[in-house]
Amino acid sequence: MDGFSEVELALREWARRFLRTSTINTISPEMISERILELHHLFNDKVPSQYSTIMVDNHTLDVILLYSNNQLIGQIGGKPPNGIDAVYIPSMDINVHWNIAESIAFDLIAAGYPGCLGCGGSDATEPWDELASRTRISNQNL
Repeated sequence: MDGFSEVELALREWARRFLRTSTINTISPEMISERILELHHLFNDKVPSQYSTIMVDNHTLDVILLYSNNQLIGQIGGKPPNGIDAVYIPSMDINVHWNIAESIAFDLIAAGYPGCLGCGGSDATEPWDELASRTRISNQNL
């Protein structure tokens, strides 16, 4: 799809979920938490019609967790979550994958996502299939 790798597609979905969620809670290492908060403030400034609230918590694990209304909806790094409600991106270095997710989110914000038609990319128009995504990612050499 549009020349993206399987991991990039999952990161795009992670970023879209971050931007579509009105009540966000993230848990990540402190350095990444600060960047998440900055990204969130930028989003609220640039797309005020999609205003959201955020609570950022820190931990020392090598994982970034994204929650909406106390439900896990995205995870970068760590062991795969139980169930398939959360988009999961396996990672040996969450900083690398956060940099990509952050860049994707910046591009989406600049395009006016989620309040624009078609700016989320062609992969945004289809329902997300987490089970298929995890299978495709596990078949790649990461």
